[in-house]
Amino acid sequence: MKYRVNLDFDAALAANNPKIKIDKYLTELEYIFFLVNDSSENTLCSKLTYTQEYLDHLSHFGFITGTVTRDFSHYINWWGDLRDFKNTQLLNSKCWLASWHRPLADLIINKNDNVEIHGIHFYRPDQTFSGIGNKIINNHADLERVNLPGVLSKYVKVIKTFGITYDFKKQDFFVVENLTGPNGQFKGGRLIDLVEIGLEFNLNSIINLIKENLPSNSVQKIQFDNMIYEDESGELKLCPLVELNYRRTMGEVIFNVTKTLGKGTLHFGDKQYLNKDSVILSPPFVKNICYYNRAV
Repeated sequence: MKYRVNLDFDAALAANNPKIKIDKYLTELEYIFFLVNDSSENTLCSKLTYTQEYLDHLSHFGFITGTVTRDFSHYINWWGDLRDFKNTQLLNSKCWLASWHRPLADLIINKNDNVEIHGIHFYRPDQTFSGIGNKIINNHADLERVNLPGVLSKYVKVIKTFGITYDFKKQDFFVVENLTGPNGQFKGGRLIDLVEIGLEFNLNSIINLIKENLPSNSVQKIQFDNMIYEDESGELKLCPLVELNYRRTMGEVIFNVTKTLGKGTLHFGDKQYLNKDSVILSPPFVKNICYYNRAV
């Protein structure tokens, strides 16, 4: 099979155009295809140049790189399926999620809405990837600089975030603890057991809530983000189902890297944990290095 790593997936959803292609989005993360690929018969369609040295490096650690071609005829979108475009838009919409689940007094904001700002809030655009476009809102002027529509939420002190990928067909799941920047940008993560989050989490209740609101029963796999935050009294609270993703995720990348390299932590764009034993996963031309530190 031939694949294009369509990391412009969220841009296509936001622009309401399934044919949109923004190649610059691919430069930094297209290589994750090699970290997840499960067949030597699969081919990556790419305009980038991956050296044989880099591909051999990944193969040495057990990754299946497949082949690379510049021929983009008859490819399949790898990051997110755009064939049922309207359904995909809906399932990835933060506004749609906030229409039936508002854990932090979430407010859907559209263009020309008159919104009063009292205190600090957190804003997320309707369609976005890895926290891109997320903003802390202190006043109305801040709100005027965001991309609409989107969701405005109560600002909380986030202690930990974790994503759960759930397979409805297999009734199986895995959990990834996320490493994030101050605005929720992806910085890495590690595979964990659900009991490691430290608070009681009723997974069945959340899965049932999602199933009740899905537009059809054809969805096989979904990923949703959750967080633990500290309230005004200093008590830790669980906030389940903050975001819903119907596409591949960096959590899936972490799951597959862990399966290949063993237990450990993936780091993205943060060199402070880089050491002589780190396994470099990204090609030399990227700005944000990606590496994996195996547990000792």
